Amino acid sequence: MEKYTNLLAWIIITTLILTSGCGSKESNKRNAQSESKIEQTTQTETAKKEEQTKETEQPKQTEASNKEEQPKQTEAAKKEEQPKKTEAAKKEEQPKQTEKPQKQEQTQQKASAYPLTIKDDAGRTVVLEQIPKRIAAISGTFLGILYAAGGKSIARCDASGGSPLPEGTNELPSLGHVSNPDMEKLISLQPDFVILQRGIHDKFTQVLEASKIPVIVLQMKTYDEVVSKLKLFGDICNTADKVKPLIDTMEKKINEIVSKLPAKPKKVVILYATSQDVSVKLDNSIAGNVAQILKIKNIATGMKPDKMGSESTPFSMEKIVESDPDVILVTTMVSSREIAEERIKKDLESNPAWSELRAVKEKRIVYLPQSHFLYNPGERFHEAVEYMAKAVYPEVYGNVSN
Repeated sequence: MEKYTNLLAWIIITTLILTSGCGSKESNKRNAQSESKIEQTTQTETAKKEEQTKETEQPKQTEASNKEEQPKQTEAAKKEEQPKKTEAAKKEEQPKQTEKPQKQEQTQQKASAYPLTIKDDAGRTVVLEQIPKRIAAISGTFLGILYAAGGKSIARCDASGGSPLPEGTNELPSLGHVSNPDMEKLISLQPDFVILQRGIHDKFTQVLEASKIPVIVLQMKTYDEVVSKLKLFGDICNTADKVKPLIDTMEKKINEIVSKLPAKPKKVVILYATSQDVSVKLDNSIAGNVAQILKIKNIATGMKPDKMGSESTPFSMEKIVESDPDVILVTTMVSSREIAEERIKKDLESNPAWSELRAVKEKRIVYLPQSHFLYNPGERFHEAVEYMAKAVYPEVYGNVSN
């Protein structure tokens, strides 16, 4: 019995020992597995952190490297591309950029000029719907400035005396004498716009209006009228850009002449010799206006004209003797200076008072050229100013050339 009890106890103890050994192995396994899982988790998290760190660092490196590399690449690229554009190419590109705005401005100017409303010197209002293509300037007075403004005429009247004609107008169809132009011939030329001279052609306006031809009546004697007519013709021909330099040149040259005038002005009388008689020119004449510009005292200033709108007054030896001018200026409406001198001699030199005049004694009698004082010089008005300045003040401007 005791043997069986001891045997049973030994079996139980052995069983317990074996059981505890297996349990420790499994626990060890479990512990090992858990430890490996922890290590794996730790490694995974560490790897993720490292990757995140790399990802955050890479953009910074990229941005820094890009900043460093971009200027180098840009500068290198510029240096490589610049030679490709030659100087000739640049010159070709620049005009293209500037030409477009200029063309647009010119188009706008042309578009804004018409329809053009004109109030002429006869008080009439004329509207031009478009730029006339067949202009007829009847008088040589306006033929010159029309061409100076860039326009052209389809006809002209015969030139007389010293009437200047623009280059290229000699071959134009002639309408006869300026005082009585052939209207039938003019209308047959089919003008779309006619320019007449006030005081000579006023009666022809109705004839042209009846033929549905636009017509204006103008006058031009003074410098201010020359400037206004140049501007008008620039508007009509749409050539204001060509007219402005002409006006600027006249203004500049006249100012230069006036700036040299002596402090004390001289007195003049301006005689007007025709085949019929001798009269005296007033301030509203070409010569009278030039004298005003030069601040010369015209003894006829304030005197009444011989008729309404006239630029002359009857000759008065008494008035001339009373004023005793420093210089006697003579304008003429005859074909030559010799004929004018004969008229002066016949009408004036026979009077003893004439020979007592200071200007006669000092031989200060100057004949003014018809090209500048009978016919308006237009855009060359400064030449008339210079001529009279020399005639009156030779000690300042030099002598006139005959």
